[in-house]
Amino acid sequence: MKRIVTASVLALLALVPSGPARADDGPALMPQVAGRDLVSAYQALHYDPSLRLTDGRGAGRHVLWPASWKVCAQSPQAGTPLKDRKVTLVVVKNRESCRM
Repeated sequence: MKRIVTASVLALLALVPSGPARADDGPALMPQVAGRDLVSAYQALHYDPSLRLTDGRGAGRHVLWPASWKVCAQSPQAGTPLKDRKVTLVVVKNRESCRM
């Protein structure tokens, strides 16, 4: 039994990402998340709690259900090193246009 548990744990650990995506073992880079749904953007940014969201309609709405929102714009741009950078995503509801 102990052998099976160990094998199962090792198999699960192989599925867990080791950290942010890196180019040639360099610094973590900002992924392209504009155009994605907010849930997949959170995933791409490794659920970073310091992520800032801005209402693309300028109404100051708060995101309570991320699955209902999409990303229209991002700062910094894709490919920018993330070290000590604040990430801001401009979001709107899924049924809304990204035209601001």
